[in-house]
Amino acid sequence: MKKLLVCLVVLAFLMVPAMAMAYNPGEELPDGAVEVEHWEMDENGAWIRHDSGDLTSLARCWRSGPTQGSCNKENWTINFVHHASMAQWCEWTIGGTRWDWRILKPGTYAADCIEFTLKSNNDIKITFAGFDDLQYLEEGGVKTTIDTYYSYGEDVAAAEKNGWIRAIDLNNDEGYMIDDGRGLHAGLSTKILNKIVVENCNSSCEYENRGTITITLQNIKLWVDPVTGTWFAPEPVPGV
Repeated sequence: MKKLLVCLVVLAFLMVPAMAMAYNPGEELPDGAVEVEHWEMDENGAWIRHDSGDLTSLARCWRSGPTQGSCNKENWTINFVHHASMAQWCEWTIGGTRWDWRILKPGTYAADCIEFTLKSNNDIKITFAGFDDLQYLEEGGVKTTIDTYYSYGEDVAAAEKNGWIRAIDLNNDEGYMIDDGRGLHAGLSTKILNKIVVENCNSSCEYENRGTITITLQNIKLWVDPVTGTWFAPEPVPGV
């Protein structure tokens, strides 16, 4: 079930990235820290220089804790700290965010028209909302829903083996955790299949369901803007 829920991350018609603030005091810069220039190696192996305060950088560096000494003792002990704060990132691709069926007769149908990949470097929580059977879009009708299911695999035989889950059963206010691991770092990938059961009592009409999935990073850093996912913009200078 857990693997199925992971694979169903991209089923929504609307994807809303979100982030959770996991505060760690170690993320704060020491008093008196001064940003310094740094270099980033590009894909061709060349070093690209970045000035301090460059918000296009993928990394930034600060120095602090200057010290000195002066006397005639034999040994000097200088404590040194080299610290790095690594932000959580998330990447995903999806082959489509909408399915459209055209149905001539009652029957049971399945399609595998969406592929996806999901990557991250720490735990992710997935929350589903609004998933349900396809709903009748007009007034009246006999049966006003089309039973809807989801599964995953390379083909319908794999989907049958992995098991179908009813659309409404995806919804859970607490969400589902995808734990950190090598697989998530490298990228989870599969095909998503949907199954609908169309009955004689389904009136001719348009049917639709709109769901929402929220992807919540579990280790967003204090220094990352949770809205933009990058550096906070510098504070405006008074009077400028």
